[in-house]
Amino acid sequence: MVNSWPDLRQIDAVIFDMDGTLVDSMPYWRILPENWFRERHLPVPEDLDVQLGMVDLWQASELLAERYSSSSETAEQVYAVLGETMTRHYAEDIPLMPYALEFLQQLAAAHIPACIATMTDRPQVETVLETHNIGGFFQFVLTTPEVGQGKDQPEIFLEAARRFGTKPGRTLVFEDSRTALVTALNAGFPAVCMRNAACDYTELDRLKAGLNAKLWYLDDFSPLLHIAKN
Repeated sequence: MVNSWPDLRQIDAVIFDMDGTLVDSMPYWRILPENWFRERHLPVPEDLDVQLGMVDLWQASELLAERYSSSSETAEQVYAVLGETMTRHYAEDIPLMPYALEFLQQLAAAHIPACIATMTDRPQVETVLETHNIGGFFQFVLTTPEVGQGKDQPEIFLEAARRFGTKPGRTLVFEDSRTALVTALNAGFPAVCMRNAACDYTELDRLKAGLNAKLWYLDDFSPLLHIAKN
């Protein structure tokens, strides 16, 4: 897991995940469904994290409404409640990851285009862009609900490369999700893993070795600031 940092001279574009990568929002996402249960005086399933896995907000809302709602609460109503809660957090509570803004500024100065590819719905993404005034750093935004496939499939990454007009091997992916990192590496993208407790580094390192892939690990963006200046 020792890093020699990516050479941005070999990178034509950058794909950023949003939650847990650009913004420190994962604690809010983790507690969101648990609070839904508690507010309805329902027991929180022990395997809730497994059930929700890599689903997006709409899929989570469908699951909660169909399996657990003890009232006539519909998936649309669950979605509205959860979405409004997260939008408020994005606007008021959730910060950028350390040194994310500085790295975005240096990518822009180096004329390396960037985009966001996220499982989060567009209204919440737009709230993040507006709250932190970072929309100008991204050529476009892709969301898995709009693409129609989750990050267990490569389509969102491949679509981003198509829009950039770049090859996967020269398009750097920043992610915190183990599933998304596995998908990106298998599709031929170099990747940076933003460390979190859910990442199985041993598995990722085995995949890196087996594919002879390019994979780096970060706690924040500060180690990359010097390479973006060169």
